Amino acid sequence: MVLAAACSASRTPTTPSSPPLNVVNLAGTWSGTLESANFPAKTVTLTVVQGGNCVDGAWTTASSDWTGAISGYAAADSFSGQFSFERTADGGGKCSAVGTIAGQSGTASLRWTSNDLSAVGSCTGDLPSMIVLTLTRTGS
Repeated sequence: MVLAAACSASRTPTTPSSPPLNVVNLAGTWSGTLESANFPAKTVTLTVVQGGNCVDGAWTTASSDWTGAISGYAAADSFSGQFSFERTADGGGKCSAVGTIAGQSGTASLRWTSNDLSAVGSCTGDLPSMIVLTLTRTGS
C-alpha cells in the first residue's frame, strides 16, 4: 500500500535538509515496539527521512509480516500525521489500513499513539486497535 505523503505532496521534492532549530530531528533509524490492545507486541524498525518539518518513513516488524509508512509534520517535541498498515496472510490475515498517529518526540526516543485504523478494502482478521509505537533512535 502506498501512503500519500502528507507533507511531501505539498512541495516540490528536494534533497532532505536538516530541520529548523525549533523542530525535532527525527531522521534516522529507530527501533522498539508496536503495541496494540488486541494483538501481542511486535518489535519494529522505523526508517525516517526529514526535510524541514516534513517527516516521512517506512516501518516493518522483525518478522516482516506487518509493514507500513508514516508521513506528517514534526514540531519542537512532537509529531502528528498519517500511519499506514499492511499485514500479510502469515501475519494474521491479509489487510491494509490507514489512520492518524501523533505523540511526543525527542532526539533519542518517541511515543506515538493511534486510536483506530480504517481498513482499505476488505481485511481478513482484526485490525490492530489503540496502537502505541514506542521507539528509540538506533542510527542517524
